[in-house]
Amino acid sequence: QCIRVSLSAAQAVALPLRLEPVQVWLRVAAGAPGPEWEAALRDVAARGARAGLQIVGIPSPDDPLLAAAATSILFDVRELADAPAAALDDVVFRLKRAVALARGRGLEVEILAAPPLAAALEGRGLAGFGVTVHAIEQVPIARSLRDLLLDRTHDLWELPRDAVAAHALVADLMRLWPWLPPLVPYGSMTCGTIRIPAYADFAATQIVGVSDACPRGARVVPEQPGASVERLDVDGVSLFRVSLTSQDRFAETVGVSGAASLTADEIVARHQSQAARQAAEISTIISSGSLTLTFEAPGFVAPLTITSRTIIYAGNGRTDLQQQAIRVNGAAFEAGGGVPRLPIIEPERAAAPPLAITLNELYRYRLQGRDTIDGRPCYVIAFEPRDRRAPLYAGRAWIAADAFAMVRVSAVQTGLRGPITASEQTDEFRDDGHGRWLLARSDVRQTYEGASVRTPIHRLLILDGHDVNAPDFETRRAAAYASNDVMLRDTPDGFRYLTKEGRGKAEAERETPAAGSAADGPRAVAGRATRVRTLAFGVIVDPNISRPLPFAGLSYVDFDLLGTGTQFNGFFGGAFGQLAFSVPSIAGSRWQLAGRAFGIAASYNDRAFDQGREQYAQNILQRPAQAAVWALRPLTPRVSLRLEYDWDYTRFGRSESTDALFVVPANQVAHGARVGVDMQRGGWQVSLWGSAAHRVGWRRWGYATPGLVSTPAVETRSFASFQRYGASALRSLAINPRLVTRIEMAWMAGRDLDRFSRYSFGSFDNRLHGYPSALIRYDRGAVLRSALAWSAAKAVRLDAFADTAQVRDPGFGRRFHNFTGLGAALEVPAPFGTLLSAEWGFGLQGLDPDGHRGTHVFRIAGYKVF
Repeated sequence: QCIRVSLSAAQAVALPLRLEPVQVWLRVAAGAPGPEWEAALRDVAARGARAGLQIVGIPSPDDPLLAAAATSILFDVRELADAPAAALDDVVFRLKRAVALARGRGLEVEILAAPPLAAALEGRGLAGFGVTVHAIEQVPIARSLRDLLLDRTHDLWELPRDAVAAHALVADLMRLWPWLPPLVPYGSMTCGTIRIPAYADFAATQIVGVSDACPRGARVVPEQPGASVERLDVDGVSLFRVSLTSQDRFAETVGVSGAASLTADEIVARHQSQAARQAAEISTIISSGSLTLTFEAPGFVAPLTITSRTIIYAGNGRTDLQQQAIRVNGAAFEAGGGVPRLPIIEPERAAAPPLAITLNELYRYRLQGRDTIDGRPCYVIAFEPRDRRAPLYAGRAWIAADAFAMVRVSAVQTGLRGPITASEQTDEFRDDGHGRWLLARSDVRQTYEGASVRTPIHRLLILDGHDVNAPDFETRRAAAYASNDVMLRDTPDGFRYLTKEGRGKAEAERETPAAGSAADGPRAVAGRATRVRTLAFGVIVDPNISRPLPFAGLSYVDFDLLGTGTQFNGFFGGAFGQLAFSVPSIAGSRWQLAGRAFGIAASYNDRAFDQGREQYAQNILQRPAQAAVWALRPLTPRVSLRLEYDWDYTRFGRSESTDALFVVPANQVAHGARVGVDMQRGGWQVSLWGSAAHRVGWRRWGYATPGLVSTPAVETRSFASFQRYGASALRSLAINPRLVTRIEMAWMAGRDLDRFSRYSFGSFDNRLHGYPSALIRYDRGAVLRSALAWSAAKAVRLDAFADTAQVRDPGFGRRFHNFTGLGAALEVPAPFGTLLSAEWGFGLQGLDPDGHRGTHVFRIAGYKVF
């Protein structure tokens, strides 16, 4: 039994010297200044009491009361009983935050609330913290020992306001305390006709009764025959003690122990307490490691890779990233302290992370079971947002069963609106040896839908060092600001570049300022790079293109066209051009609208084959152009729906070898509708699609009189309408900052496909490395493409690729045939910040215009971003 009393700092001074059996809560208002309460708390603890704080109101996280040397905290929120219902979420949020900080320090926590507020707090997650909520309007004042010992309707009392009376009451209590065991009901005693409840000591030494109605001198009879009874009378209260003999004692003390099952809410609450304690211990932290970003880019065989040595400075209200030794495909990149021409691609920020204390109850939690991570037993907590349309997370968290720290969390983001249509992230944490669990690895997989570009993004952050509460934190961050390294800041709107002040008007004009930009020493928030210009030049050598196809042109990408949020991508290279646009969110909805158009000025040879033998008389020239517009909407965090309209135009003409009797097809104008489903999981990008098309004004082509040819397999059929469908899967992986792989699989088929509506491998789309454009036209089959990129040196990246296709081309027979291509590419930096790429591909089964087996395709390109 422990008597629980509430008192002020002034009352504490007048208490007796011995307070061992008393739980003392020292009343103090949240945010109270001055040292009085600290001195009183130390004094009460020195007298032997269990010293706690009764905090009136809800303290802020930095309130020194939460860091006091107390054994327990009683949050007294009775003054909030009249708070409006609309403010309840804020009350619960602030109360949970304070409770988590206290529980994280290992303190016992209770809450004192008026009945209406206590009822409102039920079911709001506070029970998970192991907190008891007492519904009480007013704490009674104890005026005598009878109140403390016999009134069981209250378990918390205030001491009399008069210091002398309070001292006398506690002193009397000290005289009685040796007689008071833990008040565990155990039978009774009788005083005449009066029944006195009895309480037993589990140490089996005595039984005690307490009464204020047994007259002095009256005989008291215990339930144990022949046992003697001692009596003590103090201030109107009588105590009766029965000392048990060896025969009367309990046979033995039985202890039962077992692991109680925790609920999901209790596990989450304990984790929140651990996180709050850790956050209170860490004021600053410097983390260092490597960051690798990979994504697909037109013109590159393997994924484009950006690597950097990254240092993260977190503290004093902001988080900054310093990126050193930045390399793009292995080539050094220098920004000179300014904003690089590298856009920041990331999804919109989630409203709140999972398992954090939030203003609203945003998530549902479920205990999914147990698992072991690196030998540490963990609870597995599944979480999902209550509103899946909101930008939140759904996934699982692994929480250590002993320390309740986060060991791993894997989640997908919900409710995305914008160019990032899918985002999944797995973070892993490690114990630093001091009980602090810090981020060790973050693996992010995303799908980006931009103007004419759909690419998987892989962002891998590996942290190999943490410096916690470094005394020279600000000095080191200031040195980072003063350097020429690229700097970013984590803001509520996402990451933003930091630029050096006074870098000139030209640079300032090309940046989009961030709202509320502010300077920090030599750096200021510059916003995002929204425009990227690229000079591209080179030559393509393809056996089926009439001559080497040189190109030189300008690419312009705008991520915020005219401030509307629309993305625009345009390229004109003389021989071919492309335009594309993307509206990431139509009227703030989750629908996207996008389109593209492509055309080529040069004609290339469309070759005809029969049983693998080239039919030169049926070869023709063609020059294609395409346009498409589509709408896209995420259906789930991993699945998106795509609805597309396609317009396809091909101009046909005779080549030098075309037979005069061969009827060249009419220029093709085809209208098509396409439906697709795109999915992402575990880094894989999977697409399922189907389309139907109709060619306007399409007519019979080929030989008007079939008898003029001797080969019955020569195709003369023509279909104005046709259907195509297929599936694909793509995954790129950064094994380490120097080694990146890519693998792609695709399967395609269709109905009513003729020579000019079948699938084909080309130099610009659906590439099969080493094979010329339009050499192979197939109606069904599968393709496997793979690439490996290795940054062999500081300025050299080597790419190797191997492609293979198992397809049915009627020109090579009715059976499926294999076509395999191998090759390599070299990427090196050139003067003026230019990146040069030389690519060679060899098709093992390809046929050149002379009929020889084995074809070579070359591509040399240069890129300059400015």
